[in-house]
Amino acid sequence: MPSLRTGTFSVAVIVLAALIWVSHLAISHLHTRDTWLDGLEYRLLDLRYRIVGPVAAAPDVVFVAIDDETLERERTTTTGRLLLAKVIEKIGQSGAQSLVLDVLLADAGEPEERAALAHALGTLPTVIAAAARFDDGGDVNVIWPHDAFSARADVGLVNLQTDASGTPRFVPLFLEVQGKATPSMPLVGAMNRIGGRASIGEHSITLGSLEIALDKGAYMPLRLLGPSGTVTTLSAGALMEEANSDALSGKLVVLGYSATGTGDLFTTPFEDEVAGAEIIATAILQLVGGSALTHDDRTRTWDVLHMVLLASVALILMLRAPLIAAVPLVFCVLLLSLGGVTVAFAHGLWLSAALPLAGALPPVLLAGAHSLARERRNARVSEQSLISLRRFQSPSLARRIEEDPDFLTTPEQQDLVVFFVDLTGFTALSQKLGSEGTRALLQQFHELTGTIVQQNDGTVINFMGDGALAVFGLEQGQNDRSSADQAFRSAEELEVGLATLPIPPDCPSVTCRIGLHYGSVILSRLGAQNHQQVTVSGDTVNLASRLMEVAKSRSARIVATSEFANQLDASLVTGVATPARVEVRGWSGDVSVVLWPRTKTPENGDLS
Repeated sequence: MPSLRTGTFSVAVIVLAALIWVSHLAISHLHTRDTWLDGLEYRLLDLRYRIVGPVAAAPDVVFVAIDDETLERERTTTTGRLLLAKVIEKIGQSGAQSLVLDVLLADAGEPEERAALAHALGTLPTVIAAAARFDDGGDVNVIWPHDAFSARADVGLVNLQTDASGTPRFVPLFLEVQGKATPSMPLVGAMNRIGGRASIGEHSITLGSLEIALDKGAYMPLRLLGPSGTVTTLSAGALMEEANSDALSGKLVVLGYSATGTGDLFTTPFEDEVAGAEIIATAILQLVGGSALTHDDRTRTWDVLHMVLLASVALILMLRAPLIAAVPLVFCVLLLSLGGVTVAFAHGLWLSAALPLAGALPPVLLAGAHSLARERRNARVSEQSLISLRRFQSPSLARRIEEDPDFLTTPEQQDLVVFFVDLTGFTALSQKLGSEGTRALLQQFHELTGTIVQQNDGTVINFMGDGALAVFGLEQGQNDRSSADQAFRSAEELEVGLATLPIPPDCPSVTCRIGLHYGSVILSRLGAQNHQQVTVSGDTVNLASRLMEVAKSRSARIVATSEFANQLDASLVTGVATPARVEVRGWSGDVSVVLWPRTKTPENGDLS
């Protein structure tokens, strides 16, 4: 009862600890966009990206890249405003609907270049970049484009939120700058694309007929599409060489640098270096109806429910199932959880994989430690039970019952050697020894008999006062001849061993009679449902027991039937063996036996 109360209390503590842990994670996840689990979540998110693979980009947005080829053809510097002006004018001539310029134009530059670029910016609806910087106090400082350029174009913040590895994860659609909500470059570009205004709500933003779910703080989860070139990409140099190109007709163009050492590059799950302008193009595509990724208050609620369900199932398995089954089952449940969030990701839902794992693993480890301690405790109890069982059963029988609790629930018939032994002259001997001496003698006799029988692969079925019943051949793999040899060897060793027992000088030496028979017996369990013992029965057992009377009447130390003698290796036989036909009480007809007579000496006379 104390153990039961202790176990119940331990389970209650584990469940309470799990509840507190899961509640803590749930509150943090529901109310905070950035948590300590984000690092793990982003790694698992990248795994989902790789499993699902790239997705095709819509053709509405084109990335025009000022790449190595462009710079080589134009033979100019990477900051040349004249190059930008020429490319922008070519984009306008190619029929582009609008332009997003992912270049920070903070300085005025040379007057000629400034004038050319400002003029080019005015040839089509254009968004140029501003960049926000955050100081240690959280204040926002913005690097704005020069007035000469901002006067000819809209301005949007180019900032993206990245993780520790530099992979972009969110697009802040608005940032508060000096008390005013300043839109991002992707948002302004998307508004130019659809020709309308944006309406932002608490959990989403509406652009025309499109409603896009947002995370806390007007952050849009960024759905990365694939490696470089997934967004339709044209080299600015190649575009400049085409005389009458309409490749950009009706398109929104994102213009930026991708040349080596010139542009801002980002790490993605698909590639280590992707141009920032292509990431901006990806965000715009998402805002105008491309592949999106939903991660908002609704999915956060689903995350919490997923965590609670996973932690509950895993905890129940660890507490209720055996540890050897619970561990693989919990592992399968965790894999199923990861598979589920991967399928959801393939359909545009960013469900957390880290939160359910973080919610389930600590309770699972705690429950696992509890289950391990419980099973070790139960194993110790079982071992003690087995030790106790072996005290009341032969070790071989105890082992069989341990391995197969249903052993002999149905009686079995088997050919065995039956071995009976009892002490000679025990009544007179016990009178000389007294009660304590008799008890000590019987204990030594039983110990010696059990040891010798067991060493010869036999099984003691029962100790009967000054006698014992054993069988040979019960173990799997034994043949008839080896069983007979082992039984006869046991008889010889037992005689020698009895002669070494410490007996008072005035008492006769301890000897025994042994009966051996081979034949078919019935192995079964006898007794009540809650108290049973293994026994052998049948004519073979009855005849073997009657041989003890023959041994007494014929002054023999060993009497064996011819069925036993026929199985015996003749090289093992010592002493004079006399065949005979004898009458056996209660037996029809004579029985053919072999007798090993007892030697008469002046000291002990006939000890039968």
